[in-house]
Amino acid sequence: MNSCIDFETGKDKLIVMPFRPGPGQGADGIGLGVHFFLGNLICLHPGLLECWFGWRVKKIFPHPDRLTAYCRGQNPSMDILGLGAGEKVRFWIEGRYCCAGEAVSIEVVLHDARDSLISRSGFTLEPEGGLLGFGRAVFDWIRDCGITCDGYPGGLWPEKISLNGLDHLGEALGVLYLNYVDGAGAFLDLAHFEKAVSTCPDSYLCQDLLGWGLYKNGHHGRAAEAFTEAVVLNPDGMGALAGLMWCALAEKDLEKTLHYALEKGRCRGEDPKKARAFVVNKFS
Repeated sequence: MNSCIDFETGKDKLIVMPFRPGPGQGADGIGLGVHFFLGNLICLHPGLLECWFGWRVKKIFPHPDRLTAYCRGQNPSMDILGLGAGEKVRFWIEGRYCCAGEAVSIEVVLHDARDSLISRSGFTLEPEGGLLGFGRAVFDWIRDCGITCDGYPGGLWPEKISLNGLDHLGEALGVLYLNYVDGAGAFLDLAHFEKAVSTCPDSYLCQDLLGWGLYKNGHHGRAAEAFTEAVVLNPDGMGALAGLMWCALAEKDLEKTLHYALEKGRCRGEDPKKARAFVVNKFS
């Protein structure tokens, strides 16, 4: 064990880093699209604490140029052990991708920053299957790496997205992340968000991300509409349920805030007392 890292007790956390283009692969939005899918899948893992890359993007990449260069594969890999120590996050997933026709070849690395262990694997992502095979394969792999859980997460949904849609999704996510790093309150350009939804209107990920873009711009009513559409496509979509909770909170609607906080907690099998305490604190 690396005793110099002061990890929190209890359940561990896992962060999915943006995926970077592999050898011969041009930089596009697909790497961030894959990252967003896996983040939305792994956040449902009941053996892990909820943990999102977006919460820490400004700490990991304090300058926007560093984030852009990393996503394009233009700078060296990150010091994962150093990140683990600084963020007190034990597990980190990073990887590279290459497109071959309508499939994406993905190399994935799981770092255990506490025990200084590394596990590697390779997968194929084929949008035609709703990403279900890819999602199950990755979940099996992290379970084999020791992050155990009975069965698959309840929110493993058929994601109806094409590679073109995944590209627009990732470009939109990049816009959102850059705003988090250095937005200074600036409004987001939602062109890629809207293009992703128009390309793949039945994609949970695209509808969810549009909701977050609208929410960031202060359009809470329209954001709630996008989040609601996302939940229709994936009733266990924790990201969209969280979005609906925050929209209700912004509108000071106690009943709706509590409803969506409880629904969000249900997805991870959490004690309802946790959601109730959160809402009571926000309205006190």
